[in-house]
Amino acid sequence: MNENGANRLDRIEKALELLIDDHVLFREEHKSLLTAQVLLTDSMRELAEAQKHTDERLQELAEAQKHTDERLQELAEAGKSTDQRLNALIQIVDGIIRKTPPPAQ
Repeated sequence: MNENGANRLDRIEKALELLIDDHVLFREEHKSLLTAQVLLTDSMRELAEAQKHTDERLQELAEAQKHTDERLQELAEAGKSTDQRLNALIQIVDGIIRKTPPPAQ
């Protein structure tokens, strides 16, 4: 082989070495990306499960709030009834106190 052929072969070998090195680096990076994808998928699964739990708890909270609202309405109604009875009692007592005594004999 002549000088040009040897130089050309050296350049081809160098190019192949660069390609091989790049491919090895690519494989390592690809492996890292696959690992990261698996970890991300697991994290997303955990997050979805946590969100499901949060949604369930919020539903329970909404139900409890509904029950609390109903109880408050019942208490408001009971308070109105109590106010009406108290007003009736006040009128009776006021009538007794303000009643003019019968004329003295």
